[in-house]
Amino acid sequence: MSVQIGLRTTADTDELHNIYRRIFGDTKAAARRASWAWQYERNPQSPSGPVVYVARNDARPLGQMGTMPVSLWWGGREVRGAWGIDYFVNPDAEGLGHSIALAKAWMQNVDVALALGLARTSYLICLRLGFQDLGFVPFFQAVLDPAAIVRRRYGRLAGSLAAPLTAVVTRRTRRRKPASAEIAVSAPSSIGADYDALWERARGSFDACVRRDAAYVRWRYHDAPHKHYDILEARRAGELTGFAVSRHEDIRGLRLGWIVDLFASSDDRATRDALLVAVMRNFAEARVARVQALCTSDALAADLGRHGFFKGKAKGHLCARPNGIAGLPTAESGRWHIVFGDGDWDR
Repeated sequence: MSVQIGLRTTADTDELHNIYRRIFGDTKAAARRASWAWQYERNPQSPSGPVVYVARNDARPLGQMGTMPVSLWWGGREVRGAWGIDYFVNPDAEGLGHSIALAKAWMQNVDVALALGLARTSYLICLRLGFQDLGFVPFFQAVLDPAAIVRRRYGRLAGSLAAPLTAVVTRRTRRRKPASAEIAVSAPSSIGADYDALWERARGSFDACVRRDAAYVRWRYHDAPHKHYDILEARRAGELTGFAVSRHEDIRGLRLGWIVDLFASSDDRATRDALLVAVMRNFAEARVARVQALCTSDALAADLGRHGFFKGKAKGHLCARPNGIAGLPTAESGRWHIVFGDGDWDR
């Protein structure tokens, strides 16, 4: 079988959609099609259009490797990076090497290829191609409504017995105040040039981090069609010092909250503290039962611990492969800023 690898064209759309639907089902296929233009055509780091590699046999698509181009802070400079996303191959064409060819096309056309939360098969392919495994991205959770969790697991009677604990946690969360009164937290009136300035100031405090300027924040969080995100920003004397992104939804009868992103200079504990106080208060008012977060940063992890979070079972690997540039700026992921909002984990 003679297979060619090339960029996706409009002629591939229907066949790839049919393959996706066959593998993942009608519901996920419809959701992917609805968010496709946002994901691939509006990404500010993809000005020339979608970067999706397709394997074809006689012009017929067999599968694809989608990518999410990003500008990546990498050991003191910005380089071209891309998350690998939306990989799939027609089940009838599996085991013929197409996955390797697609992955090579992705990683050979950027300075750093990034992968997050891989399925087992994809993870093994990445290791075979020289990706470095930085370990699992730590997973954190905090309980705000013990009664709701107990009720969900053990029934109404057990939930009623746990109700007093919920009252205690709620009062404590709502009464907690930021450590610094100098930090004001509010929803942004706009996402503009001060986000660019924040990125320029804060990026050097990390060894690796996806560029979080105004264009990225608007695209990734404000304009996302598939999720509703709440954005809060922190200011000190009027200057933007950080922002937090969160959301919540009902899943199988339990209201769950996610801290999707929280960005500030790694040495600005006061800003992270103020943002966490505000986010957790909003979750309590929305009657969220449990809050979850993923992050590599040691500084943010420590702050989560001070706000009642504890470590849960981590499930997603973080992998990276430099291509033609110096190796990893550090193998210690605690100096990286990777969160749930990176890649396309939250979809």
